[in-house]
Amino acid sequence: MSSQLIDTTFDLSGPELCALMRRHKVTMRDLKQRTGFTLKLIRNRRTNGLKGHAAIDWHEAITGSLTPHMKAALKQAYNSAE
Repeated sequence: MSSQLIDTTFDLSGPELCALMRRHKVTMRDLKQRTGFTLKLIRNRRTNGLKGHAAIDWHEAITGSLTPHMKAALKQAYNSAE
């Protein structure tokens, strides 16, 4: 149930993803090196955006950390899974 909450709560639109990368001075090549994603995939996500756990993972890859809201949601999801 909490996993569904994460999927509906966290999303990054394409423009939001681009703005986040700009704000943290992360280029597509930097992100490729950090994650191993292809440039084609990164371009696609910068156009179409991300939802759920993928949005959280990409946010962490770009910024290096999670927001307190993201940490709390993940902790709740993992605790309810047990």
